[in-house]
Amino acid sequence: MSNRETWFSIDVETSGSVPGLYDLVSIGACVIGDDKRVFYEEVVPHGGMWDPEAAAVHQLSQEHLREYGRDPKIATMSFIGWVGATAGDTCPVFASWGSFDWMWMGYYLEKFGKRYTYPFGPNSLELKSYYLGLTKNTEWRMTAKGRMPKEDLCGKHTHNALDDAIEQAQMVEKWQAKYAGDEVPCDCAL
Repeated sequence: MSNRETWFSIDVETSGSVPGLYDLVSIGACVIGDDKRVFYEEVVPHGGMWDPEAAAVHQLSQEHLREYGRDPKIATMSFIGWVGATAGDTCPVFASWGSFDWMWMGYYLEKFGKRYTYPFGPNSLELKSYYLGLTKNTEWRMTAKGRMPKEDLCGKHTHNALDDAIEQAQMVEKWQAKYAGDEVPCDCAL
């Protein structure tokens, strides 16, 4: 594997607050720096609870997911395959807004993809922390989108997992150009 990295912006929508009790309902991902390379799957609920407030946010009904969603194992394996093919010989890095998405994907990758190679290893980047580092800010409250300068934000947060993954990727690209120059030095040799 080379020392180059491929950062994946990842967003999920769920039927509730925690994996194991609730279900993942959609996965969206794109490559940061090339947001046309995308992944999106809707996932059939597999028996978890269903929080009506969460459903009101993502607007995916159980009926829609049963008709159009993929089995959780198939969706998870498809995601693993996409990450591997997309990263090629680079180091894949999981990048998400807060720990929520990592918690869900970690659970699904372990539960449904356990026999296979975990695509990210320990390589994850929490974007709010990344923003604090780039801006040299020490106040966590400044990572709230309502407190960030408007020029550091992108698009509208729709709660469609793919739309939101693309939004995150575009924000990271803006931050890198504004705060770190065009390229952020990186090394994946852990």
